Amino acid sequence: MRKLTFSLMLLAMSAFATSAFAQDDFTKGSNYYLIYLDDVSAAKIPAANVVKDYRVDDTNYFLYVWSSTYTALTASGPNWNGEVGTFLSFSVNSVGWSGFGFSGPISKDMTAVTSDYTLHIAMKGSNTASHIIGMDGPGGLTARVCIGASAFVDGTTTYQPYTNFTRDNKWHLIEIPMSAFFNLGLRYPAAVPANANVVYFLSGGTSGTTINMDAIFVYKKGTTAVNSVKSDLDVIQTGKTISVVGATQPIELYSITGAKVRVSNEAIMGIEDIQKGIYIVRSGSLNKKIEIK
Repeated sequence: MRKLTFSLMLLAMSAFATSAFAQDDFTKGSNYYLIYLDDVSAAKIPAANVVKDYRVDDTNYFLYVWSSTYTALTASGPNWNGEVGTFLSFSVNSVGWSGFGFSGPISKDMTAVTSDYTLHIAMKGSNTASHIIGMDGPGGLTARVCIGASAFVDGTTTYQPYTNFTRDNKWHLIEIPMSAFFNLGLRYPAAVPANANVVYFLSGGTSGTTINMDAIFVYKKGTTAVNSVKSDLDVIQTGKTISVVGATQPIELYSITGAKVRVSNEAIMGIEDIQKGIYIVRSGSLNKKIEIK
């Protein structure tokens, strides 16, 4: 396991630091647990809203590349929030597998994180590879979701896609309700132990596969006004998927109480593992009520 320190992380960043635009409105959320976020963006979060700062500091928290399975690339252009060059960019090496995680020699207290929190991450790329986002809990607990259009196979385990993002080499936001990880067995009855990963990533074993990411944090979103949307979507539903005809914005699935259940940056979303019930499908300002049977 190789430790990626600040000095090595600079290899994955350009030397520029000018702001172009900002995607995140940090006034819309609260209870932030920061994992990876540039300093300029982090400074925009009111200090009272930051519960824990687990960003890499080379003392208590590190980014570990497992067994040199990735190479850090030079990041160019703006990150998700417009700060040029300050994002993570990696390429898979030729050892047949890959993985890295945010860990460190002390524990990470996530015990206050419940199902109404959300994991926020921005990703971009041009290749079609699927990736795994995983989170560790105490006692060896872990949960993984697949980001991609196709299943991710890790040894004898196959992970079906949870969501995807358009592979146009532009930034796309992925937000995963913590309930998705809890439904897969993750729990925080105690702190995440030392040297366990608060968040980790797998990209398979194909040499040259790239992964770019930014703005990784867990937070509590503001109240979702599902009942404020304007008109109906044209939704096609099967037993395994829902799709929105002509969708130009991400598809979001909400419970009838307004809790976000799933998001897809494509015009189709897998629902095979969603519990039966009434849900709201939303894309932009449009919505439609559906029943998953």
